[in-house]
Amino acid sequence: MPTVLSDPAEFANIPVVGIVGGISAGKSSVVQNVSDLRLWVIDADRVGHELLLTNDIREKLSHAFGPGIFANSGLVLRSRLAEIVFGDSDEQKNNRSQLNKILHPAIRNEIHRLIRQAPQDADAIILDAALLLEAGWAVECDAVIFVDTPDELRYQRAAANRGWSMEELQRREASQWSLLQKRQNSQFVVNNSGSMEEAAEQMKLILEKIIKRHSAREVLNHP
Repeated sequence: MPTVLSDPAEFANIPVVGIVGGISAGKSSVVQNVSDLRLWVIDADRVGHELLLTNDIREKLSHAFGPGIFANSGLVLRSRLAEIVFGDSDEQKNNRSQLNKILHPAIRNEIHRLIRQAPQDADAIILDAALLLEAGWAVECDAVIFVDTPDELRYQRAAANRGWSMEELQRREASQWSLLQKRQNSQFVVNNSGSMEEAAEQMKLILEKIIKRHSAREVLNHP
């Protein structure tokens, strides 16, 4: 798959690796616990949250959804925005489509910028994005890794870390591709049903394989 860069040769030695999984699958934690590799991590969800603070995005959201999604301070109420975009009703689906049209191009531009900032000595660029496949960002990646975590563990984490009920997690997850679709569209799988150390070691071995394969391909392409 092609990388995102307008001049791929600039970062030809650095593979871009997408990380996907269900909500509260522990994707970020697994990556953070990988040792002995220099990883440049791009958190697309954080990028999206930061974009909600910008005037340009807030103006577009105000035009699309009205003043009801804003606090008195003028900041976006993410909980209110979530209410109108996550769900199965036609109105929620339409709102979600409008939100994606506003946010996804801006997120993608910021991903491009962050990739260009990657240090030349990085072993891999990690793109951690909940909607990586849905948004079509897999084409930016040399490989995609699916983090497979049992539903019960994900429910427990969502309750402990986000205060979500099982119903809330399921409501939000229904707005994404199914776990089966995500797994089928990934080239590698990390089993996160055991300890964090075990999952991180699996992730490390897979990343090393991707890095080695990428380096070998670059040698063939640039003798």
